Amino acid sequence: MKKLLGIVVLGLLLSGNAYADVLKFSKCYRYQTDRGKTGNTGFDSSFHEKSEYTINFNTGTVLFLNVLTEQEHQRQKAEWVESGNSKTYGGSGSQKQYMSRNTITHYDDERVYASNYDDGTSTELNINLLTGEIFTEMTFDKPYRTFWVIVKCIPPDLSVIAKATEPEIASGTAFFINSRGNLLTNNHVVDGCIQSKINYFNKDYDVQLIATDKNLDLALLKVDLKPKSFLSFSSVMPKKLQKIYVAGYPFGKGLSDDLKISSGIVSSLKGLEDNSNELQVDAPINYGNSGGPIVGEQGELVAIAVSGLAKELTEGINFGIKSSAAANFLSVNEIQANILKKSSSMNNDKLLKILEESTVYTFCELKN
Repeated sequence: MKKLLGIVVLGLLLSGNAYADVLKFSKCYRYQTDRGKTGNTGFDSSFHEKSEYTINFNTGTVLFLNVLTEQEHQRQKAEWVESGNSKTYGGSGSQKQYMSRNTITHYDDERVYASNYDDGTSTELNINLLTGEIFTEMTFDKPYRTFWVIVKCIPPDLSVIAKATEPEIASGTAFFINSRGNLLTNNHVVDGCIQSKINYFNKDYDVQLIATDKNLDLALLKVDLKPKSFLSFSSVMPKKLQKIYVAGYPFGKGLSDDLKISSGIVSSLKGLEDNSNELQVDAPINYGNSGGPIVGEQGELVAIAVSGLAKELTEGINFGIKSSAAANFLSVNEIQANILKKSSSMNNDKLLKILEESTVYTFCELKN
């Protein structure tokens, strides 16, 4: 589990804390709402609802499960109708059940932030990992209204979990750049690793760290195998509106072990704070995409995925390190980048084959 760069960067694998990948908050009850109703200030069992929040950093979600008695169900249903919400609770008999799945937008060592939009209702969660206090704000479209509630839960003992979950595992994406087993990824993906590994066609291999550039956020790796394919660098500079594809393993293998590919365009030829070594794309770049290739329609390397703005601030603003900057990094380390000669666009099947044969899942155990 990795930290983000404050609220700015989403998807970077930088320095890690020692929390577990799954945290469960139990025995939750409503403490206060925007109507001024206040519950007990202590964890009195008579106030506990059968509710729990499960934070899963592997899948990037917060799952909320609420099992209510019929009396509590009717009370909450009346509040929701008054708030303009059209949702109903499921379940039967003496108990009713409500479940919602929220997407983690960003987090740090103290708090996790998540959101969800469903059937005209948007939900924002602010979870205090240390105290178990959860602030939830809901906005209803029709009629427009906001409603907030503070829930108090018994938080997990993070000090115990930290000890029990060591060693910590980091993961990201890398890709082959030649037939000799050299790969590129981000420096922050391998920084602090005891031994980096890749998974190539369901087999794990140890990789050697050859060189890094912390300013560019690049790392050169070497593995003892001949890949089925590798990516060649673009022979031309990127252009705005150029169509691109991003390949990688967002959220590691917690989501699935299949290579994920998204598409978009080059939005800007500069990165964050006018960084001319980077470009901006509107294709998604999430936790785990770091170090993955951004290619053009000919399968040529245009950039390397590195970061994105936090999703609660905006959407579709993500960054890649230009292939020209990566080529200079390789040249300094006595590796000649393979340049793709200009050719026609590939069909989807051929492009997919090259990406699946050249892009790999990379992971490691971090130093304490």
